[in-house]
Amino acid sequence: MKVYELSFQKNIRDIGGMVTTDGHHIKYGHLIRGGVLVNLNEDDIETVKGFNLTDIIDFRSSDEFETYPDYHLDGVRMHSVPVLSQKTNEEVKQKIKSSDGNLLWFLEDNTSGFQHLVKVYGEFITTKEGIEAYKKFFDIILKDNRVTYFHCSQGKDRTGFAAYLLEIALGVSEEDAMNDYLYSNIAMEKRAEMMLRRVEYLPFYNEEYKQSLIDVFSTRVEYMNSAINAMKEHYGGTLNFIKNALGVDIDKLKSLYLE
Repeated sequence: MKVYELSFQKNIRDIGGMVTTDGHHIKYGHLIRGGVLVNLNEDDIETVKGFNLTDIIDFRSSDEFETYPDYHLDGVRMHSVPVLSQKTNEEVKQKIKSSDGNLLWFLEDNTSGFQHLVKVYGEFITTKEGIEAYKKFFDIILKDNRVTYFHCSQGKDRTGFAAYLLEIALGVSEEDAMNDYLYSNIAMEKRAEMMLRRVEYLPFYNEEYKQSLIDVFSTRVEYMNSAINAMKEHYGGTLNFIKNALGVDIDKLKSLYLE
């Protein structure tokens, strides 16, 4: 795994180098996970150009990518692949309390952020939008030997689940895939601290809400387990979900991205 930092985006890493249970490695320089590519300075642009991308897959909603579009890279194919249902997006928009960020609506009590994300991870599996989005994700990277940057807003939830599925499909152990998912907590720590400083002055802020906001900017085993349990309930497990619900050709995937 190779970690990158941009001035505005800290949660970026190449999942290359991860070891599969049969001793293979994911190739470096082909599958890069991260957050939105906005507010790039000159050094950031050079870093992103250095990825030599062929494709960018954006898991955000239409409202998100229209408001904060990715930096345009010549010759790179852009794919809008919204994961969340329109209903979920509307619920979020109705609860926004200020213009300081689209996550501040979680400040309702000290558990609302945690509870919401547990629910959302389950919806990755149980909604038409979630299944179609992750199916399209695999369809894109299976077309040929791509160099793909896949992302959502913060690079931890919608992207984290995509990376988990991808790593499991390639043969990485559940433990290592979970550890990669949880690694986002390291990158997101400063982001959470910054957001807390931004909202403390707002009139609706209450110290009791602090844990909820921290949960929003964190990855938790309980969140991923919500998705894992849904895959077990509806499909018999993660690999069955990948093969049967998403229709992934695992042999071809391995031939493209393992060495």
